[in-house]
Amino acid sequence: MSLLIGTDAGLYRVTDVPFERGELEQVLDCEVVTAVQTFDHAEGVFVASTTGAYRSLDGGDTWEDLGVPLGDRFWHAGTSEVWSIQVTPEAIYAGTNDPYVFRSVDGGESWAECKGFRDLPSRGHWESPIDPHYARLRTLESVPGRPEQLIAGVEAGGIHVSYDGGQTWEDRRDTIVDDVHQVLPISEDVWLAATGYLDHNLENLGLGHAVADGGLHRTVDGGESWERIDRGNDFSYIREVFVHDGTVLFGGGQEAPPAWVDDEHDAALFESTNFGRDWERVSYPGEPHEVVETWTTYEGDTICGSGLFDVPDERDDVEGRIMRRTDDGEYETVGRVEANVSRIEVVAS
Repeated sequence: MSLLIGTDAGLYRVTDVPFERGELEQVLDCEVVTAVQTFDHAEGVFVASTTGAYRSLDGGDTWEDLGVPLGDRFWHAGTSEVWSIQVTPEAIYAGTNDPYVFRSVDGGESWAECKGFRDLPSRGHWESPIDPHYARLRTLESVPGRPEQLIAGVEAGGIHVSYDGGQTWEDRRDTIVDDVHQVLPISEDVWLAATGYLDHNLENLGLGHAVADGGLHRTVDGGESWERIDRGNDFSYIREVFVHDGTVLFGGGQEAPPAWVDDEHDAALFESTNFGRDWERVSYPGEPHEVVETWTTYEGDTICGSGLFDVPDERDDVEGRIMRRTDDGEYETVGRVEANVSRIEVVAS
């Protein structure tokens, strides 16, 4: 097996874990990697990035540009970027940072916009601190057992659901905070959502945006309602949650990314063995500054990646780290990367 490591400086690959710096190979020059995923019913591995979406059928040796439409952004200077990708038995979907949803039914040969998504009633209120008219479709998921049911998480614009493969959408923004980073469907009706601090329903604090609690949320009714399950956690800016062998894991920051460049900012790592009723803070290499952003399993072990992804001001001293959870629950460094680690995925060598 090989480990693909998405960073803010392209996609890298190692053929074994642990690894040394000299064993890292850049396999795709695509600037910032926003997603690296494999799918049970689709051949190959898929990458979303700020330069487009790509697919490899040979473990990362060669890559095909899928040609997702990336025209000029309507509000924001520059071209759009691909922030999420999803593959069902019927289609490939890509989410961009205007945000729009695109669908291909011929393996990426051609694309059509799912225009029902742009007609959602709350769309005019989607924005972020970066720009009052800037939002990105950070997560696209299909529901287990219901491949035609899609979940879209917008940063920052809440969660929205389609029951017909993206043709029409239901606006669910009012059910959860706006700053949605990831949705993880566990079953047809039970989903987890990792969120941040942005919520436009709250009072504007004079910063161009409003601040909510963030945190980890759970729905047991297919997104009709949500409850926060990490109450009391001060490290509630969460990028990704992971579930493996009955343990729920996430890393969180005390503040949003603009603060991550500051050495005073703290991050933490939490685990729950009873699906969120109780949480234990665990130590890890790189704390308290490095934020754990991404998870996978490698040869049965939980692997995670950290860094200061999305830091607005560049720092030459920031590196990414790959860690492994040992059998006794400790975390050990198994490799370092000369860039922030944003996404990881295991593929066949």
